Order: sequence, then C-alpha cells, then structure tokens
Amino acid sequence: MSLILAGTGVGTKYMDTVVQDDAQFLHRPAAAVQANARRLADLGATRVRLTAGWSALAPNPSSRKVPPAPFDASDSRTYPKGAFTSLDTAVKATIGAGMKPMIDLAFWAPRWAVGKPAPNPKRQRYFVDAAAFGDFATAVARRYSGAYPDPANPSRPLPAVRLFTTWNEPNHPSFLMPQWIRTAAGGFRPESPHVYRAMHNAAYDAIKKVSGLDMVLIGGTASTGSAVPGRGGVPPLQFLRALACVDADLKPLNVPECANFAPLRADGYAHHPYSRLVAPDVSDPFTDDAPIADSGRLDDLLRRLELAGRIQGHLPVYDTEYGYESRQDDPFQPFERDQQAAFIGWSTYLAWKDPNTVMMAQFLLRDIDPAESGYKRGTRRYYRDWQTGLYAADGEAKPAAQAFKLPFWAQTEEAGLGAKSVLLFGQVRPGRGARTAFVERQDPVSGAWVPIVTYGPSCGDPSKPEFLTNRAGFFLRGAPAIGASTYRFAWEHEDGTPEYSVPIPVAAEPGDPVPLAVPRPGQRK
Repeated sequence: MSLILAGTGVGTKYMDTVVQDDAQFLHRPAAAVQANARRLADLGATRVRLTAGWSALAPNPSSRKVPPAPFDASDSRTYPKGAFTSLDTAVKATIGAGMKPMIDLAFWAPRWAVGKPAPNPKRQRYFVDAAAFGDFATAVARRYSGAYPDPANPSRPLPAVRLFTTWNEPNHPSFLMPQWIRTAAGGFRPESPHVYRAMHNAAYDAIKKVSGLDMVLIGGTASTGSAVPGRGGVPPLQFLRALACVDADLKPLNVPECANFAPLRADGYAHHPYSRLVAPDVSDPFTDDAPIADSGRLDDLLRRLELAGRIQGHLPVYDTEYGYESRQDDPFQPFERDQQAAFIGWSTYLAWKDPNTVMMAQFLLRDIDPAESGYKRGTRRYYRDWQTGLYAADGEAKPAAQAFKLPFWAQTEEAGLGAKSVLLFGQVRPGRGARTAFVERQDPVSGAWVPIVTYGPSCGDPSKPEFLTNRAGFFLRGAPAIGASTYRFAWEHEDGTPEYSVPIPVAAEPGDPVPLAVPRPGQRK
C-alpha cells in the first residue's frame, strides 16, 4: 500500500468531471434545462459537454449549394433565427448552476460542406470540407467569446466558453467517412485521420484566433475499432499514429496526405474509453484499442509522438464520454444497476490514478426512453438508444446517481511479505476543500456497518476512523484485509449528518474475480 499511497503524486490530484446529455440540455424547455443543470451541480459535476451540431444549426443543410449572402458561415448572426437558442440556454444554465460548459463542434455536416452525399441525408459525413468547418468553428467561438450580445438580453453578453473539441469520434464510421481507402496493392489504409487532421487544424486556428484563452482538444476518439482494415472504424491508436503521419514504427508515412505535415497542435487529447460489455479493469487483447483499462497505451503513444516531434507539446488526456448501460433498463446489456453503480467508482479510480488523465466523464444524466426509438417493444432495436443514465427514463434515481455523487472503490491488494490490505478510494462531491470522511465495513453475521480505522495521508487522528480528504475531495487509503468483505464510505455534512456511498464488496484474495463484476446467471459474458 505504501507504493500506491505515496507513488506518483495522485494524492493531491484534481480531476474534472464532465457529463453529457444533449437530450436533457438541448431539447427541453428552458426551465427544465435549468433544473437539469442544478441537479447535475448538486451531484458534483464540474462541466457539461454540449454539442454544437453543425447540420442542426446551419441554413439549408440538405442543399448541395452553399447558402447565398447575406449568409456568412463564420458569423452566427446570419444563421437561421433561433438556431442557437437551445445552445445559448444550455450554456447559460450550466454557468448559472456553477459549472463550466465545453462545446463539441460536431456531427453532422450540412450537405454543402461534404464531398460526397451520405445515404442518410441528415447524417452527412463524407470528406468534410475543412475550410467550411473552420468557418463554423469561428461562428461558435465568437458567439461564446464572452463579448457577444445575448439575443435574449442584448444588454448582457452571452457567457464565455473556453473549452472546445473538434468533432466527435472521427475514427467511427457513424461520424466521419471514409474511414479507409484502397491502396494501389489492393489493400486498405486509414483515411479518416487525414480528413480529420485538416478539419482540426482549421478549427484550431479559427478558435485560437478568436481568443488565446480558448482551449482546443484534439481526438474525441472511440475506444475501439476494427481489426480488419477496410471494415468499420479505424482503431484509436492506429488512428492517432496516422493522424501524426507515422506508421506502426513511428516512421513518417509516405502518403500524399502527409506531404505537408506539421506537428499536431492542441491543448489536450479527448478520448472515449468505453468498455461497455466488460468490467472496467478488463484489458482489450487488440493492442490498438484503448478502453479505460488500457489508458497507459494511449499515454505512451502520446508521449512517444511528442518526443518524436509529431505533437507540439504535451497532451493530457480528457476522457469526455463514458458510461455503462444497466440491464434493468435494457435487457440486452450484461450488467445490473448495482454493477453500473459500482463501475462508476471503479472507473473513476482507474482514471484518477493515471497521472495523464485530467477529466472523467459520465454519458447521460437520464436514460433515453426506448419507446422513442419507434421500433417494436422488446427487440434489440427498441433499445438502440443508450441507458447509461444516472436516472431511468421515468426519472427514478438509479444507484448510479449516488455512486456518481460519492464515487467509491475498494479492492484487495498485496501488501508485501505475504500480507494483504484493502485499497480504499473515494471522492466527496460536490464542492471543494477537505472534507471529513470515514470508511465502514459490514459485519457478515449481523449486517451492521462498523467504522474502521484506515491508514494513509490524513490530518486527522490516526487512531480514529475519521480522516480528511484532499482539497478536491479525493482520498486513497488502506486497511488490513480480513477476507471477503463489503465496504462503504461516508462523509459528514456541516450539521454532522453522514451521507453514504454505495457499498462495494471485495474479494478475499488479490486477483480473485470482483463479486460485482461477475455476470449473474442468464447474463451474457
């Protein structure tokens, strides 16, 4: 435990927590959006991720011709009246609730900004015009520069947004095409990284020109891709290498798209480290994939590309989308609601202990009602939308809501010389500053919860259960292992009332299956 507790400085680490739910923030009345923002803030989110949907905002998105003057793609005032109202409302509600917004300049493109039509006219994504995308980025960055008059109250400016991402999952065929092109030898090589690089460069220049205070993230990659070239999406690490114009050995790529390559510029790397069908600690055998258990792969590649001069400066990792669906809300998913809740704490721990990860995400505040799919009830297609919310579609709080507010994880560890200990990780949300907390173990016979003395960095009395978290609300502590047990933690409000995390059972031996991670009878493995 001493190595874990004293290791690499994670004991003082702060990590942003971002939630995305466009359905609740961009497609609801203003009063509901404000209520959703307050609820998220009460749960401890620090940011809200919002999509600036290009095709949804732009005029004549189905036309092949660029809209005529007075339309100016770089000026949101010339976009359709009211097009930005929902995004304005979400930005204001987010800041009004004490959180910060981040904006994805994202899917999909208008028809007049792509080189080839898509089968679905509402999802244009083939050979996106980089210059047009840069103009769109200028329009959005100017609107949320902090100096743009609020159309709803012209005497005041719209709030500033200082964090942007350029596109969503460009290595996924649903969002950018083509993913691959044929080679002269008849095989396939990645093409989406080259299309995206031009898009990102144009948007990066545009946003930075509006304000040097704005931060721009590159990537936004899906955690997995196809192991078969020419099929599906490009795996994230292969995508990143091609984005940096290098091959698997980090040697320069000899392809036309890399003829004028310049080192990649960004303030961070956005990634979606999903591992939806397995527990958070399960490594992907395909080494070009990067779920949360394999965050080290992404860190290592970013570092090597930086050292090779293919990236301009160090890029911390921002996990901007992540979550697990729950079986009660989608019967085709492998995990129960209590497992979904436990995985929130587990995943938070995995992200927090990675020195290069500075943001962790939760996708959806509230489940999307499967009935909105329009498909036959009970079929897979009926549940095609995501049930990763902290709340069910009917508004019922899942255990995940409390797990998000008080993420907690416990696991049995080797302590040396044959001894074992229990690692205990948690965070108190919301708020800042050290908080008084304690850990309890459940008595296996009576079921009673008993406070235990833990060890680790603390300003409290080492002989008592209570200890102080760090200023970001995090703690990492240890306790002697006594076999299979169940733990929870609590923190005390100012009036002395305790609030409890969800309970986490731990295995008796290090490396044994985690009880909550074992699929139950009838579940898919």
